[in-house]
Amino acid sequence: MGCHNLIEPSPIMQIQMSKKSTIYQSYHQFLKIHPKDHASQLTKDVCLNTLPLSIEEQLARLEFLYMNDYHEEMNTLVHSPYYSHEAAFLYRVLMKRRQNLLTYKDLQWLESITFHHPSIQCLHYFIIVYAYYDLKQYSGFDKYIDLCQQALHKINEPLFHYFMKLRLDEAAFHHYWKANHTLLARKYAYKFINKVIAPSQLCKMNHHLALSHLYDSYEKSYDYALAALAIAEKSNLAAAISSIRNHTIPFICAFHNQTDNITSPDPVETAHLAIAENKFAKAKEILSALDYLTPFQQTYLGVATADRKMLLDAHTRFTCDLNDFFFAKLPLLYLKRIPEE
Repeated sequence: MGCHNLIEPSPIMQIQMSKKSTIYQSYHQFLKIHPKDHASQLTKDVCLNTLPLSIEEQLARLEFLYMNDYHEEMNTLVHSPYYSHEAAFLYRVLMKRRQNLLTYKDLQWLESITFHHPSIQCLHYFIIVYAYYDLKQYSGFDKYIDLCQQALHKINEPLFHYFMKLRLDEAAFHHYWKANHTLLARKYAYKFINKVIAPSQLCKMNHHLALSHLYDSYEKSYDYALAALAIAEKSNLAAAISSIRNHTIPFICAFHNQTDNITSPDPVETAHLAIAENKFAKAKEILSALDYLTPFQQTYLGVATADRKMLLDAHTRFTCDLNDFFFAKLPLLYLKRIPEE
């Protein structure tokens, strides 16, 4: 309780916040007296049971519902006649993206259209960045960061502004993480997790932080993974529980050769654990049976077979195919573990 101050705009930004939506005022008040989860539920009810009279009210409602995982409720509102066609259109794109990643054709289309309202324009820029990310083109953020920030400074409603800043922090984290600027990436991650956010987003960012510490600290990497798992279990996030328990924790432990009592139902991570235990024949048997190898799987097979060329090829695939300069370090680090002939 008492985290209402986290959603307040800074003293400088308060000057431009000329339109405080009823949703912002309700959420702000609920956060003063209720735990975050209860405050979120109460605010959701306000969103659904009141009519928005302005575009700022509409965007505050839609963004609140989307960012707090009330997707069914938000989907109802975007088909309501009381909501702007432009706003509804962009949130439908976001909902579509939850099912299927945006394509190059989607990116071209998104970059060909324009919006004039500053808040809608801001959301539009972020969706374009997401399209670049879906295409593994993390440098796309460089093209739009200034436009995102300029649009942010024109938003005049505090709750929508708050969530757009969260989107900026999250996008910046991914950009700098994939570019292997981990210290800068974590700065944005820490800002993100110290805000009022939905459990799924808190879980996801702790999960990412666990992976970002993979190379420099087993303890931090493992602890962040456990923190993400605890949030997932508390909130019944089934997909996250499976991902962290069956993939991420075994991955971290295998890389650091900390395999006592660690298992995984995933055959690939089972092979990774076998490598950590010097059971190379077992790992080779599992991985050689796969029809197609991802760069991670190619890395593991390269280690299991002491194939230096395969590890260098995996490095190239991480950098050229995935634009992932963080995980591109993985095959190179494993390359150092292979004894010289």
